[in-house]
Formats: sequence, C-alpha cells, structure tokens
Amino acid sequence: MHLDVLAFGPHSDDVELGCGGLLLKLKDLGYTTGAIDLTEAELSTNGDVSKRRLETEKASSILGLDFRQNLGLGDCRIKNDDESRLKVIEVIRQYRPELAIIPFSRDRHPDHENSHKLLKDAIFIAGLEKFITSYGFHRPATVLCYMLNYQFEPSFIVDISAYHEKKMEACKVYSSQFYSKEENSRSTYINSRFFREMMAVRDKFYGLKIKTDYGEPYFLDESIKIDDPISFFKYLH
Repeated sequence: MHLDVLAFGPHSDDVELGCGGLLLKLKDLGYTTGAIDLTEAELSTNGDVSKRRLETEKASSILGLDFRQNLGLGDCRIKNDDESRLKVIEVIRQYRPELAIIPFSRDRHPDHENSHKLLKDAIFIAGLEKFITSYGFHRPATVLCYMLNYQFEPSFIVDISAYHEKKMEACKVYSSQFYSKEENSRSTYINSRFFREMMAVRDKFYGLKIKTDYGEPYFLDESIKIDDPISFFKYLH
C-alpha cells in the first residue's frame, strides 16, 4: 500500500489532537491517509496498553485512516539512534507518502521533542539512494509540523470547520486519558477540564485568524509559493 499522507505521533492520541482535522479533510478530498505511533504510551498515568490499543482502533476508524502501525520504541525512551531511525525509514520507504506530518520541535513532553529530531533525520535519510534497506529510497515531498502543547507562529492555518466536531469525537475516544471518570483514575494535566477546553478553544482561535470557525496551525520549514495573491487572500475580505 502506498499512502498519500502519513502522520507520526509519539503516542497514540497525538495525531488526533495535533492534526486530526487535517487528516479528516484530506481523506474527504480522496487522499489515502495513515498514522504511525512511535510508542504504546505504556507509562501513561491512567489506563493501560490494552485499553489504549482499543481506543486507538476506534479513533482510527473515526478518522477514516487506511493504515495505522505502532513502532514500539518505548514510552519516554524515544531517541535518535540507528535502530529507531531504521524503523522509521522502513515505513517511509514502504508506504511512500507524499506528505509527512510530525510534531513540532519544541513541546512539554520529552517524547514530543525527541520524536521531532528522530523523524526529521529519518525522513531525510530515507531519501538517500545509497542508504540500503529492504525498500527503495523515498523522501516525502512535504513535511509539516503540527502543534501539541507549546504554541508556535504557524506558516499557515488549515480550515477544519467541517471536521472539528469529528476530530473532537476521535479525541474523546481516549477516555482513559482525557475524559476519564473511573474511580481509580488519577488527576493529570491532560485529563483536566483546562486541557480539554484549551484544545477546543485553540482550534477556535486559529479558525478566527483565517475568518472561519475552526483551524489547525502548521509549521513548514520551507517558503510558500503564491502565484496569485489577489485571489489567494480573498478569504480575508
């Protein structure tokens, strides 16, 4: 299977939070989409690996993903070493996406920051013809970074107004993390109402910046080409 879009998350639930709206939108536009989770989030305060797998399956179905895989790199053990890079390189070369979506370089969780460097390096090496693996060389044409906890100045914002509700539905599936009401669940940063409201309000905030209801911010390490600025910026009128 070749995929048009492949999103990477340090933990299952990260792609839902960071780029769930874009994945839904691209799927609706006819592109094939997939996700790679780097760890099984086995050190999460609440829930366990078995429950997290079930939540991931349900969220993947809501997002309409064509494919999802877990690389099992170890929660809080993500590092940019030869073994980890090779695992990422192999999935990039096997599924040959045109667009890769990865976490931004700075964030609250060390796995988020460490995964950015790992993924960025692996994506580059995947395009080297003389680096021999089981699959032929391939490098995605575009690499986008999505926002999790720390904000950045976005290169652009995607209108996800038609997909925000479904994105939130996919996030809510992770009840062990965000919406836990179990008696034995412990209070954490991500299951507080402040985190939930921040995620919803942030999409609203970035949507308002482009004069729409909801938006997702992205960072691109390249210049953006615009042929017709008059037509392009009509949404600002």
